[in-house]
Amino acid sequence: MIISPMIKIWFRQVRRHILRTILLVFGIALGVSGVVAIDIAKTSVSKSFELSTTALTSRSTHQIMGNNFKIPQSLFTQLRTDLGIHRSAPVITSPVSVKELNNTSLMLMGIDPFSEMDFRNFSIRTTPGVGEKSLAGLLDPSPGILLSQVFAARYGLSPGDPLTLTFGTRQARVLISGLLDSDDAGTNAVFEGLILADISLAQEILGFQDSISRIDLILSDETMATKVRSLLPQGTVLVETGRQNQVIRRLSKSFETSLTAFSMLALFMGIFLIYNAVSFSIAQRQKLNGTLRALGATRVDIFYAVMVEVMAYALIGSFIGVYLGILLGKAAVLAVCSTVSDMYFVLTVSKTHIAGATLLKGVLAGIISAVTAAFFPALTAAGTLPITLMHRSSAESALKRHIPQLTILGCLIICAAVLTLMGFNVRPGYDFGCVFLIFLGAALLSPMVILLMVRAMEITAKPSAGILTKMALRNIVRSLSRTSVLIASLMVVTSVYIGIDIMTGSFRLSIIDWVDGHIGGDIHVSSSDHLNRSLRPALLEEIQALPSVSAVSAYNLHRIFSRTSGEVHIFSYLSDFSKKKWTWTDSGQEKIDSLLEQGWIVVSEIFAQRNQIQPARGVTVVLETVDGPKSFKIAGIFRDFFMGGGRIIVNRESMQRFWNHEDITAMQVFLKPNQPIEPVMSSIRLFEPEDSRLKVVSGASIKQNILGVFDRTFVITSALQILTAIVALTGILNSVMALLLERTRELGVLRACGAERYQMGKLLLLECGLSGLISGIMALPLGLCLAWMLIHIVNERSFGWTYDMVISPGVFVQAVSLACLAAVVAGIFPAVRAGRTDIGNALRME
Repeated sequence: MIISPMIKIWFRQVRRHILRTILLVFGIALGVSGVVAIDIAKTSVSKSFELSTTALTSRSTHQIMGNNFKIPQSLFTQLRTDLGIHRSAPVITSPVSVKELNNTSLMLMGIDPFSEMDFRNFSIRTTPGVGEKSLAGLLDPSPGILLSQVFAARYGLSPGDPLTLTFGTRQARVLISGLLDSDDAGTNAVFEGLILADISLAQEILGFQDSISRIDLILSDETMATKVRSLLPQGTVLVETGRQNQVIRRLSKSFETSLTAFSMLALFMGIFLIYNAVSFSIAQRQKLNGTLRALGATRVDIFYAVMVEVMAYALIGSFIGVYLGILLGKAAVLAVCSTVSDMYFVLTVSKTHIAGATLLKGVLAGIISAVTAAFFPALTAAGTLPITLMHRSSAESALKRHIPQLTILGCLIICAAVLTLMGFNVRPGYDFGCVFLIFLGAALLSPMVILLMVRAMEITAKPSAGILTKMALRNIVRSLSRTSVLIASLMVVTSVYIGIDIMTGSFRLSIIDWVDGHIGGDIHVSSSDHLNRSLRPALLEEIQALPSVSAVSAYNLHRIFSRTSGEVHIFSYLSDFSKKKWTWTDSGQEKIDSLLEQGWIVVSEIFAQRNQIQPARGVTVVLETVDGPKSFKIAGIFRDFFMGGGRIIVNRESMQRFWNHEDITAMQVFLKPNQPIEPVMSSIRLFEPEDSRLKVVSGASIKQNILGVFDRTFVITSALQILTAIVALTGILNSVMALLLERTRELGVLRACGAERYQMGKLLLLECGLSGLISGIMALPLGLCLAWMLIHIVNERSFGWTYDMVISPGVFVQAVSLACLAAVVAGIFPAVRAGRTDIGNALRME
């Protein structure tokens, strides 16, 4: 039989079964939109990191950094006069917020116009329509700043407009002297989030006096690098620019790994949705297939007819999914970039980057997933004899014969995946491949598990359960080829819901525990002056003397530079009342204080990961100090959720000796029981003049702000949970509609025997509810497995932190309830149709 007429016959069914077609296209679009949206977010974050680092480092091959991110400006003069290195440029960088732009964070970059020509190319327009002006002529002696023309156009800014730059409590009012413009869109994007100023103006705004942030260098060979190192004073270090960019790039990789995992989950659920939709289509055309086979159509004809139709729908659904993915991706980029800038690294560029490869990937993902999902239904439609195509019992008999083989295969797949995870340090991405194998194995086990669970329900069911309940249980087994697919797909969707819910819940509880224990205190006192964070020494005694105060934990916190980690925060406590969660100690927790007094240090998990520190007795790490690099023994590793380069705790003597800090920068105030907070906060503020930069906030507000930042990191996971609910409803609707079609004659017989319409609907709803209950119970172990993977593999490898998996019984109740509710809601429409079954049409043989 010629395949072309068959394809025409199949496509004519679209008008007759428009709902089924919509569900099929929607399933493909849903999976593609998730892949495209998350891939756009991943690509945009990666590109933002790349552009932001390019804007700051440009063509430099090396950088001179200070251990406290400051170096004397005289060192730049010495490099030029003593070594004759003219391809060098002093730089100051610091994030500032702009009052007129709703306190948008931008990166202020102070440069020397005469030294910049070897590092960055600028084209500057001072007024619209006026020619370009040189950088040196604009910035020296003009006190103005430069903005990207793209950024200025977005906010309606032009040369001559004033801006108020805020740095801590410092404010500086400046004028826009010109706009950075280039014929190259990429160059414009690089400088989009920057504010350029003459280095002297930047020093005045930030209070740097005679200091700078770093010196950029272009060195031709290692000989010149050796000469530079010999000239450097203690406390400064020469680093390769590429290596420093890799430190920042790790943050991007962390988010990319996490987003890739969620992208794969979205696509995997989409495949199940497509499978159900195609199975529904095959069920609708069961008799048509039998007729075509009887008229001479071959198995190959039937198979290709199914696949061609699915390919057509896959193309439509893929393009719709790409469009939806772009819309969702833009929202995801804003959420992720905001989180990165809040927590880790100020992104000077946060545009949405939609690459052609991303769109092509989405289309291919839709087509490949649709073809993969349709392969077995098409094979089933083509592989049966014409006479048996008319009878549903043939599929049931074939499935029941293969249940032992499916069970054995499922067990082997699950064992192989578990052994791979436990025995090998698989790369990110491959670990989720193992999770999908576990899902596949569980789906293959579904028929056997369903038989056992239904049998257990029948045994435990009370005689008063009713005839409809018993019929519903038997119908689940009788239609096992269809119900097993329904239950397996709902099981996967519910397990994703469980896994994400346990991960986010555990993470939030760990954050709360960390804030209460590590940060703690009813009141937090610090300075809002970013340049001089030191508090007045007598303030500690004055606060301790307040009658409502029971204890004060005082410490200092400073930034130091690390070759391997970038920016690191280092602490030393004068009095420590924090409760840390130790993930490893050298000699037991009770000896930590003693080891600190001996000059040892303790580090955070993230610092340990960045420096590849393996917990072992006597392990050491090299830190940059005012006297150059020094080796320190590590006494323990503690849990910490700040990212960047990590955190280090040293004793007061080490802080003063190696980093020249003996001040107090913050205090945590603990009140006596049942004492009001506001009066104490007011009393502390009275200890300092009104114009002081003392910052007094409640511990509750700090906790709320931190939780708000971390909650924003789970915007995509929340969206994925919503996606699971949509997939669950749509997938079950497809499966239940297919069941209804296959059992039309059975329903007609029941109606002919006297069954009421409401009883038909009730029977179908009972089947849906019981199927949802079974799938919910089966999803519990899979959800636990997925949660363990997200917590102990994806998050740990991506971000470097660990936290305890907290399992709440409420999550399981919610998951099972979700599965039952989704199944019942999806079964309402088919149940209504079942009640309206026409007895004559249902019993007609031809």
